[in-house]
Amino acid sequence: MATVSQFQIYGPGKTLKSMGAAMQKETPHVHYFTRSIDEQQSIWVFLYEDQNTAVQSSRCVTCILSEYPDSLSLEIADIGRQSGFRGSQGLNEEPVYDQLIDFILDYSKQFGLTVQNKESE
Repeated sequence: MATVSQFQIYGPGKTLKSMGAAMQKETPHVHYFTRSIDEQQSIWVFLYEDQNTAVQSSRCVTCILSEYPDSLSLEIADIGRQSGFRGSQGLNEEPVYDQLIDFILDYSKQFGLTVQNKESE
């Protein structure tokens, strides 16, 4: 079963707009794309793969970031394990799901953004 975290982030528009670019630059994604819905809204989708050689499996993590004029909406889903893998994760490395949550919370704190954890529906 997937683990899903949802966040709503509020703050200055310019800072909110920079979060997608910061995630594209600084988080260890394997693929991403962005779509502009209109002048005031964009959608970013990031795909991550967390490989673990100890159990020969990988875990897929997806992050959807929706930019609105006055807020960001993030949905992060840890999809689950699959057999076979393309790489390896260090023994002491934190899972990518946790790294991603930490990045979002640290970025928000650094730039004075307000983060609300939304309940899953």
